[in-house]
Formats: sequence, structure tokens, C-alpha cells
Amino acid sequence: MKKNDIWRLALLNAPFAQEATPLDFLKELDSDSLYRLIKGEPPTVIAPVLHCIGYDKSLCVLEKCQMPLQKEVLRAMYLGEMVDPGILSVIANALRRKIEKKG
Repeated sequence: MKKNDIWRLALLNAPFAQEATPLDFLKELDSDSLYRLIKGEPPTVIAPVLHCIGYDKSLCVLEKCQMPLQKEVLRAMYLGEMVDPGILSVIANALRRKIEKKG
């Protein structure tokens, strides 16, 4: 089994947000832009982002990440409980500021 097949299977079983979240604006970004935005962020930030953007885009972003970050993000997605909406708002505001800085 190839590495990408393993990530696909892992993501298929990962929890994804079913309701609207403060991070929904990220769904408008393409996977390259989203990757550049979260590059350098810790797994505890990346996991909620992937949780909120859905399977297809999450897979594209995760494939751009290097090991061991891929494994750490998947672990954070599985071990982390649903992220508190207040924390999602903090992450959303920080990423919005980052987008505004980059223009």
C-alpha cells in the first residue's frame, strides 16, 4: 500500500465538521493557497483547519506536508476532540490577519 493510499484511508475515517464553523472562509481557497497559509503552523492548528475544510481539500493539503508533520496532523485530528468554537474563532482571526498581511 502506498503512502498516499494510507493518508486517504486515514482521512476517510477522520472526523470532519458537519456544521458551519468560523473557518469556513478557508473553503474558498485553493489547496496551494491554503497550504501556504498554514505552512509552519503547528499540528494543533492545522488539524482543526483540515477538520473544517472537508476531505478532498484536506487530502490535497496533507499531501503537500512533509513527514513527520503528516502523521502529527492526523494524530491531532483523531485524538483531538471537537475543537471549541472559541478556539476556532481565535484560529480563524489569526489566519485572516495572515491573509491580510500577505495581501
